[in-house]
Amino acid sequence: MSFIFSFLIFVLFLGLFIILAVFGFLRSLFSFGKQKKTTRDSQSQDFQQTTSKPKVFDKKEGEYVDYEEVE
Repeated sequence: MSFIFSFLIFVLFLGLFIILAVFGFLRSLFSFGKQKKTTRDSQSQDFQQTTSKPKVFDKKEGEYVDYEEVE
């Protein structure tokens, strides 16, 4: 009896897995569901917003200078 019950649970989980796999494939195929589509304009705006911030240097930090090797 426990073998039949275990087999039914296994078949139930296997069926659920197959249904979810098919649903995920159809969702990716037809592109429905919660997906945010980004365009190039919004990506460039995000990039411009992050690069427009001024760099903050602590008073303890020095300036960057060109490296010159002395022989």
